[in-house]
Amino acid sequence: MDIRAARSRLVHETRSRMGDLITIRAKLRGEMSVADDPSRPAMLGLKGRFDIDPDLEFLGGRDRGMAPTRYAGRLCTASIPRADMAWLPKTGDQCEVTSRPAEPIYSIERVVDDLPEVIVFYLSNLKAAP
Repeated sequence: MDIRAARSRLVHETRSRMGDLITIRAKLRGEMSVADDPSRPAMLGLKGRFDIDPDLEFLGGRDRGMAPTRYAGRLCTASIPRADMAWLPKTGDQCEVTSRPAEPIYSIERVVDDLPEVIVFYLSNLKAAP
């Protein structure tokens, strides 16, 4: 087994054994409202990986020996196997980490779908957790 295949398998095994349960809800945006998209039913109980601050975005200060500055507070991502999704989510859809009730509901801000096995979503807080 080559190293690339081993790394891919490790990510899959980690996600399947310790991953979070994630719900994706499709949304339609109008001029003044947001509603559920009836053409794309909610995807419930997806096994995925939810990360808080997976990397840092530097905005200067790094060369001056100061702590790096992050933009937009904490950075959150979710990654879900492509094969597990009935449809491809898009910007504006909602993501809820149902296995972590203290987490807020998130809006999908960016979809990265150039990886063969996994779709990665960059998230922003939409609504505080109940």
